This record gives sequence, C-alpha cells and structure tokens, in this order.
Amino acid sequence: MSEQPIYSIAQMKAWEDQQAAAGLSYAEMMRRAGQRAAADLLLRFSEPQNTVVLCGKGNNAGDGLVMAKALAEAGWAVFVLLLQGSDLSPLALINLAKLPQSVKMIDGDQLAPVLETSQVVIDAVYGTGFHGVLPVNVAACFDVVNQHHRSFKVALDIPSGIHGDSAAVAAHAFEANLTYAFQALKHAHVGKEAQNACGEIVCIDLC
Repeated sequence: MSEQPIYSIAQMKAWEDQQAAAGLSYAEMMRRAGQRAAADLLLRFSEPQNTVVLCGKGNNAGDGLVMAKALAEAGWAVFVLLLQGSDLSPLALINLAKLPQSVKMIDGDQLAPVLETSQVVIDAVYGTGFHGVLPVNVAACFDVVNQHHRSFKVALDIPSGIHGDSAAVAAHAFEANLTYAFQALKHAHVGKEAQNACGEIVCIDLC
C-alpha cells in the first residue's frame, strides 16, 4: 500500500479532469471503477452472494450501480437502496437505468429484513464527497448495517462518514471490511483512525 500515490480530494479531481481532457470520459472512468471492483469481489467468493448496495445521489452512487449491474449479471441477488432519493447525478441516473430487472429496489423499511439473508453490503453513498455529519437517515442505516456482523462490508473509494483529506471519522460512519480506493490512495486511507474503518484496502486502476 505504501507504494501507491496518495492524493488529496483536489488532486484526485484534477487527475479526473486531466484524463477527461485527454479523452477518457467520466462515464468510462465510472464504468471501469464499478466493473473492476466487481471483478475483484467476484474472485473472493466461490458462489453468488445476496448483496445490498447502499447508494447516495452523486457519482459514488454511479460506481455502485455499475457494480450492482456487474454482480447481478454474474448471478448474484442484488438489492439497491437509494438513501437520498432518486434525484441522482446525471451519470448515476444513466447507470440506474441500465440495471437489469433482476436487481430489486428497496426502501429503508425493507433494509433490516433484506440484511438477514444478505452476505455482502456495499457502501456507495459518499466516497470523497463527505464532509460534516451524516444525515439522520444515513446514520441510522449505517448503524443497522454495522451491527449486522455476518455481512461482508465493502466501501467504494472511502467509507462514508470519513473525510477524504482530514481522515476525520464522523459518528455512525460505515465500517468496512474492504475498501476499493479508485486510482490512488486518499489521506483517509492512511490516517490511523480511518484505517480501522477501511479494513483491507485495494487500489483499483482506472487507466
């Protein structure tokens, strides 16, 4: 992990802008992030897993929706919960529309019973976009998930509730067993307190 570059949020955004200017679209970066994370996760399990994907409304949700599609197409039972409503970023909306019919959309009231038969939970709520405190409904959701010790918890880029630059961990932050860092490590991945919430960290190349 020490050989990986460490980017601030601003540096990561500048890298994405540079790649986009050179011809690698934001849509393609999102596709690569979600599909390559899904490919790694598929290698970790010998059989399909029941999986819940928790989505926010930004591009981190888009990464999660790409991942949801890839896992469903591999035969996994996938449930998606839009924690912040259906007013998603344009790229996330595109990938929401691409979900196969086998993916089931659930609401907050259905989360607890669905978790009882789920082996994997994916956090695609904030990524590098978190600051401040978690909204009440998101905090309540994470409390339920964090207490469900039988599920393998995966975070996309940064566990939601951790600031990408300061590595400060908010109350009720998502507690991951595995975090997929996209393209580069962020300062959140190397802060001691945040590392406990990241679990294993795997860097996914977007080039």
